Amino acid sequence: MSLRDLSVLYLVAGICCAVAIYRSSPAGGSRAAVSAALAVPLWPLWAPIALTAKRAVDTPKGAAGSALARVKTALGEAVAASRGTPLASVLPAEAAARIEAEVERRVQRHAELEALLRKDAFDLARAEARVRELERASGSSRALATARLDLDNVRRLSSLRDRDTRALEELCALAEALRTQVTVARFSGSSAADIGGIVSEVQARVEGLGAALEAEESLRAEEPIET
Repeated sequence: MSLRDLSVLYLVAGICCAVAIYRSSPAGGSRAAVSAALAVPLWPLWAPIALTAKRAVDTPKGAAGSALARVKTALGEAVAASRGTPLASVLPAEAAARIEAEVERRVQRHAELEALLRKDAFDLARAEARVRELERASGSSRALATARLDLDNVRRLSSLRDRDTRALEELCALAEALRTQVTVARFSGSSAADIGGIVSEVQARVEGLGAALEAEESLRAEEPIET
């Protein structure tokens, strides 16, 4: 193979990496274009860095990331256990993929809420201290009303975060129970009807996982601001 042929192959590989990096960028725009452009001449070095960094940003950390990993693992093992049996009609790979996608969307939102509550502006202790300070200092009614409203909103966000945490934990336990039940059904020769109920329960839990937050946001949008 000539030097010209190697150069063409190198350029083609760089272009492919550039396309992959640009498409995987969550924001797109100029930053994604610059990152993709760097991959053309430097793809052996730059492509692994850019693609790995993107995955690190997208993967939630802490309890949310752990919940997502547990659900994906349980569903993957359940689908594998049902493959090639009548049970596959109740839990096909496509249905598991839809459940995973919805859980991932909910987990991403939960991770955003956790990150928000780690900021000083949304710190519960700070908001409570501010109200106590104004009460002791006999601050103006407007300032006290604003501080109390801020405290109420921070408490609501904290409550929603805790509610989502519990819901995700319950969903993890349910997905793992589904995996166990599918495995038992496979080896005991049970029918697909025996696992239909728990599959429906998993789907219902996933659909309702974010209902509390959405309802709360609607109520907050309708409430007047006290003055």
